[in-house]
Amino acid sequence: MRKFIFLFLISLVSGIGIFINFENLNPLVLLGFILVISIILLFIDKKYLLISLGIGLGFSLSLLNFNSYKLKDFKNIKANVTILQKRETKDSYRYFVRVKGKKIKEKSVIFSDYEFEIGNKLFVDADINIPNRNTNPNLFNYRNYLISKNVASNLDIKEFKKIGETSNFLLKLRRKFYSYIHNIYEKNLSKKSSSFVISVILGENLLENNDIRNLGLSHILAVSGFHIDLLFAAIIFIFNIFNLDYKKAYIFALSICLFYGYLIAFPFSVIRVLLVNLIGFLGFLYKKPFDKIKALLIAATLILLVNPFAILNSGFILSFVATSGIYLIYPKFKKYFKDKLIMENLGFTATIQATLFPFTIYYFGKINLLSILANFLIVPIFTLAMYLIFGITLLYPLAKAFLKPVFTILNYLVLSITNISHLLNTIKFLTIDFAHPSILICIYFYLLVLALIYIKKSNRALFKKFLIINLLFVSISPIKDLLKPEVSFTMIDIGQGDAFLLNDGGDYYLFDVGGPKYDDYDSGQRILVPYLKSLGIKKIKGVFISHEDSDHSGNLETLYDNFKVECLITGPHNKKLIKKYKAKVIKENQKIKLKNGTIKCVFQGIEGEENSHSTGFLIIIKEKKILTLGDLPKEYEDKLDLRADILKVSHHGSRSSTSKYFLSNVKPKVALISAGRNNIYGHPHKEVIENLSGVKIYNSQKDGMVKISFDKKVKIDPYLKGGYFK
Repeated sequence: MRKFIFLFLISLVSGIGIFINFENLNPLVLLGFILVISIILLFIDKKYLLISLGIGLGFSLSLLNFNSYKLKDFKNIKANVTILQKRETKDSYRYFVRVKGKKIKEKSVIFSDYEFEIGNKLFVDADINIPNRNTNPNLFNYRNYLISKNVASNLDIKEFKKIGETSNFLLKLRRKFYSYIHNIYEKNLSKKSSSFVISVILGENLLENNDIRNLGLSHILAVSGFHIDLLFAAIIFIFNIFNLDYKKAYIFALSICLFYGYLIAFPFSVIRVLLVNLIGFLGFLYKKPFDKIKALLIAATLILLVNPFAILNSGFILSFVATSGIYLIYPKFKKYFKDKLIMENLGFTATIQATLFPFTIYYFGKINLLSILANFLIVPIFTLAMYLIFGITLLYPLAKAFLKPVFTILNYLVLSITNISHLLNTIKFLTIDFAHPSILICIYFYLLVLALIYIKKSNRALFKKFLIINLLFVSISPIKDLLKPEVSFTMIDIGQGDAFLLNDGGDYYLFDVGGPKYDDYDSGQRILVPYLKSLGIKKIKGVFISHEDSDHSGNLETLYDNFKVECLITGPHNKKLIKKYKAKVIKENQKIKLKNGTIKCVFQGIEGEENSHSTGFLIIIKEKKILTLGDLPKEYEDKLDLRADILKVSHHGSRSSTSKYFLSNVKPKVALISAGRNNIYGHPHKEVIENLSGVKIYNSQKDGMVKISFDKKVKIDPYLKGGYFK
């Protein structure tokens, strides 16, 4: 039975995955595909037809869910808004809301400096937009996160008027609970401790604490739902002490967790705990053995049947993966640590970390070798702290005068957690960055661990064959990369700026590094560094900076902090760069030899205004020519007698560059424009687009990152494909 539930779940996930990756796929094509699979399965065993059912159901439910949203931008709409959830961010608030207007009726999200309360009703004049998504691969996808929470729009309020309060009793309770928790812990704990406790209780994002995130502790302390498991166990334990009826204890625990789940808007970890324990309770009532794995598989299946896009949520994945490790792997090791409490606890935390290992790399790109030690030290402290938190939250209205010593202890415990995390996180050399893997590879390694544990070693022949086959499989990709290393040129979507990456068969060069920084937004920390690390890059062989404008050189310091940069190269007029970074000065016609070509300086800049300092480079790679001239004005571009297959359009498409005369000389086949969305300069200018008539244009504003691969043929691959998910 367990096997068939697992097969159905995998099939369901496959169907959802097919929709996400091929959202415009004609359902009739999928139907034909399913029919072919069904015919094959009939010859094997008709029981396996549930695979076809799972794929079809996953795709169909995803399509129905997707079509329930408007997925359009609306300007100047007037609508009634009800605040459903409230979360504090670093310097503002995030609200999940229900919007009701003539054009749209659905959940939406608001980011605002205004402080509203849960249950507030507003009448707004606002714009509704499809949420932003990542425009470079391997980075956090905010759009996918929101749709996993059944939200597919972003509300940008221009004007609002409060028109009352909700009459919904449960929503009023949610508001009171939110205020109650903030009131208790902000008054009685230090700022750092209260922030931590409130985050855990309300299901908010502990990932903002870099120390906790980098040590992989957020998976245990918040994402996995460990604290909900503790709450459930505590209630059962208390009923046990007083010899109260076990059935009533279970019903009471389920009711409390259900109510608590509503108050914090049902994160996936809470739903998982509720469903698994409800299935266990039903088994108890009907006197059936409780199979935790079967219950976990059923819980995951039920969530996906209701919300297929839950698979896009890291909380859903990490909660179920961590729990599966506890159920499947930990019992195999526990028997070796019987009556050895310390080793048992170490085995428990090691099991969770090992199970989450590939998914930690997928979501966060790195692991800390001290994470097992961190979990071993912190989980017992966290467990004790959670029991104190449960007690305080329950007893505060009745006994707040007597709880001061308890708050002191809790404050000490929470500060111990944050201080231990910070101390361990200072040991930087034990943090390992990884290239971003495919989610399929993560699943493969997870299943591989399970197979290695569950294949009986008594069957040595099977075990040996299994290891050899998997070793060969794992070796294929690295061998391929070694035999045929990639050669590519990539326009990174850095916003309003330039950042281009040349991969010369494993040697990496950057041409400008971007650098716009606005308030709390840093393009180096948010885009450049994480993207380069996601490729597995440790060292930059050369950085070529056209000129000193911040949108071309502003991320240099961040780059140097995170990578080994062998040399910085620029023109003679960029004196600040030469002084600060001891940059090498390149002169006109000077060449730098590459594995697969050369880089030639074709213009060393000229004294005058900033843009005229721009150094120009002609990259010849695999016999193709790429011309990049920074922000060079057209009066200097027009004097150059050059040919190129690919042109990096100067000054982000400003009309001050890229004249018709210049283009008639260069004769490019492809033009790359790197410009920020909705930038105040109007880049790229209409005149430049007209001048580029007949040239294939790739614009970061609509194409996102663009990668040009040089093999037997030139392949150009924009990251954004025009769909919702891609």
